[in-house]
Amino acid sequence: EYLGRVDFQVKVRGFRIELGEVESALRQQESVKEAVVVAKGEGAEKRLVAYVAPKAGATLEAEALKASLRQRLPEYMVPGAV
Repeated sequence: EYLGRVDFQVKVRGFRIELGEVESALRQQESVKEAVVVAKGEGAEKRLVAYVAPKAGATLEAEALKASLRQRLPEYMVPGAV
């Protein structure tokens, strides 16, 4: 009986991605309090989606977060939506 993976690794467009690594990179941003990343969709339509909560008094801009992630992570690990 196959129960699935016991870790949080997903495969998106042929790349194996550890969701915790992307979440950690998001949490290291100055204005981010909490972050969760999930894989949405099936097959070729699967993509990463990040849910982010700001620190008190901070504002978040999705494009700024993605640009910052691109400096730290390979392009295939940057969420398509924040």
